[in-house]
Amino acid sequence: MRRIISSIGKAQQILEAAPKRQRHLPRIKLFFAAIFVITLVITASNGIMERDQFTRDLVRISGELGLNLQYIQVTGRSHTPREMLVAATNIKIGQPLLGIPLTEVHRNLTQIGWVESAIVKRLMPSTIKITITERAPLALLQTKNGHELIDRTGTIIQGADPTEFSHLTVVAGSDAAANAGLILDVLKTEPELFAEVWAVTYQSGRRWDVHLRNGIDIRLPETDPSTAWARLAFVDHKKKIIGRDIAVIDLRVPDQLIVEPNIPVRGEGQNT
Repeated sequence: MRRIISSIGKAQQILEAAPKRQRHLPRIKLFFAAIFVITLVITASNGIMERDQFTRDLVRISGELGLNLQYIQVTGRSHTPREMLVAATNIKIGQPLLGIPLTEVHRNLTQIGWVESAIVKRLMPSTIKITITERAPLALLQTKNGHELIDRTGTIIQGADPTEFSHLTVVAGSDAAANAGLILDVLKTEPELFAEVWAVTYQSGRRWDVHLRNGIDIRLPETDPSTAWARLAFVDHKKKIIGRDIAVIDLRVPDQLIVEPNIPVRGEGQNT
C-alpha cells in the first residue's frame, strides 16, 4: 500500500502523531556507527570491496536499523492524477529509504505531462518529500486532431482533458502556440472586451485576428497590437460597436478603425 500526503500541513500532523518517533534516533546513530566501523575494517585490512556491493550492504543495514519508507509527502499537486503520480514514483512503503533512487524518481515525475519540474528529497528517518510545479493551462490549441491544452511556453500538456478547460481561449494557426502567451496578455488588459473573445488566429506568423463570441472578427496590426486593442475598447465603451451588426473591425491602419458591415448573402431561392 502507498500513502500519499497531499499537503505539508497534513503531512506534519501525521508525522507528529506517529507513535514514539524518537525511537528512530538511536537507530540512526547506530547506522552511522555501522558505516564508520565498516569503513575502518576495509581501510585497516586493505581489502577491496566492489562499490556496488558496498552500497547494497549499506542499504540492507539501514533497513535493518529501521530507516524504511513510511510516508510520502506531496506538495504542489492540483491537476496531476494521484494514481499517475504514485505509478511514476515506483516506490513502496517499507523499502529501505537509502535504497530509493531519487534521480530515477525525479526523471519519472518530470515525464508526466502536467509536471513542469520536480524536487525529490529524503527526510530521515522515514519520509520521501516530493515537490512538484505543474504547468499552468493557458489556452486550447486547435490541431488536426482536435483541441490540445497548452501552457505559456506553447507546450502541449499531455494527458490533460481539453473538455475540462473549455472556458479557455482557442488559438489557431502556424506557430500560434509559441506566441499565444504574448497576445493573450495584450487582450487581457481590457477585461470587458476580452470576455467576448473565444478564439485568436495567428496570421502568416506576423499578426493576430481576434474572433468574438458574436461572430465579429477583429484584425489586429502586426506592430503595437496593444494600442489598437486599447483604442477599440475605448470606442466600444463610448459607442457600443461590438453589439452592432458588424462582420469585421480592421485595426491594421494606425489611428483608424475600419468597419465592415454584416451584409447577408442574397440567395437564389432554395438552391442557394
